[in-house]
Amino acid sequence: MLKRITRFLLLLFGLSILGCQPKQAGDFAIYLLDKDIPSADLFKIELQQLPLEKQPILTDADILSYNRDTHEMELTETAYRRIQQLFSTPIKVSGIPFVVCVNSKPIYAGAFWTPLSSLSFDGVVIMQPFGEDDHRLRIELGYPGSDFFVGIDPRSDSRMINVLESTGKLQ
Repeated sequence: MLKRITRFLLLLFGLSILGCQPKQAGDFAIYLLDKDIPSADLFKIELQQLPLEKQPILTDADILSYNRDTHEMELTETAYRRIQQLFSTPIKVSGIPFVVCVNSKPIYAGAFWTPLSSLSFDGVVIMQPFGEDDHRLRIELGYPGSDFFVGIDPRSDSRMINVLESTGKLQ
């Protein structure tokens, strides 16, 4: 047993020297925040100052396709289940903040949101997924509807669209 562990550690060490460490985040990634910041306070903090978790919740590797017109993305089953798990009880009816990044640079912030919430939100939202067969999420404006959104729509940022196109995910 000790020999196996030693071999494994040597292999990991060798890979790290060669620069072959596993890719942690793709060119496109969505991160949760590392600190508990209410969704309502997201826009009071400069985007670059938002504390991100070390690992993204979604990367371009999790996306099968992204529709530039509807901002709907089809995810792998594993990624879709990961997002569903965000909404395990107790459900945060005030949203779960996220930041969309391209090449590790923040592009815009928003929140994962549940239709069980009676709170409105004036930012970008990704609604709680319920489907079992269809692994699609849509990035939307405002909750409970686009009338509540304030600002300029960031979802078509050229940096994001270019990366998704270069990875062959863009429709």
